[in-house]
Amino acid sequence: MKTIYLFFFSLILLASCNETQPPLQETAEAEAPVAEQAAETQSLPIIEFVWHKKGPDFSEEAFTEAIAQWNGLIDAGDYDMRFASVAMAHNSNENLDFMWAIGWSSMEARNAGWQYWQENQEAQWQEMTSKLLTYSSENAYPFAPAIRRRPDSELFSDTWEQQFAFCNYKDGYSAKDLASFETDYAAWLDEYEVANGPTGYGYLNLTPQFESDSNPDFVWTHLWKNAEEKANGMAAWMAGPLAQVVDQISSCQNYDFSTRRIRG
Repeated sequence: MKTIYLFFFSLILLASCNETQPPLQETAEAEAPVAEQAAETQSLPIIEFVWHKKGPDFSEEAFTEAIAQWNGLIDAGDYDMRFASVAMAHNSNENLDFMWAIGWSSMEARNAGWQYWQENQEAQWQEMTSKLLTYSSENAYPFAPAIRRRPDSELFSDTWEQQFAFCNYKDGYSAKDLASFETDYAAWLDEYEVANGPTGYGYLNLTPQFESDSNPDFVWTHLWKNAEEKANGMAAWMAGPLAQVVDQISSCQNYDFSTRRIRG
């Protein structure tokens, strides 16, 4: 439990500069074009997700060994890195089997880290893992996080369930409607925990720091302490009235992962 507590403590430190904004202001700002935000977000904390594909010799044992080797490279290098995790996709596709998630102190730290990696350690890493995994810096996607609900870190272990929702408003709806929904959602979550006991559930808003063809209006990531908690929470959610409300105001593409901490 202590290790995942440290993970979320790092995450809270990363996201705290965005957490104090009221929902309406925070969500409305997420609608601004990424290009207009670039200069303002250089000093914001960053969570980056790097897409990976499994190689022909992939195994859990070999992957665990590679993670230890990667941590050794990071320890020996020059990085302002706060934490890292690996998220295995429930449904792989031709582009993605899993993601390497990295917490950076800022976009500047992220860019400097990639430069150092490519100049000093990437060739060694690729030689070590040539048959284990593949990735490309073109499929590395940084986001500015803002915590919308804190998970109870003490309820976590070293692994957790995670869902990413990439959403667009339906015609006639906007950030104002989302802010109203979030107020009701917070109340619903409080009521659920009163009835069922404390949970490890939490969620974050993720603002893309890159150009995207899809241009989602908002991106959320939800976290649960395990698959059972996720299943119970989702069942209660679908049986309640707010599921219809969020479906009315937005359409979302959801992607599910099983995540484990590997650093921090």
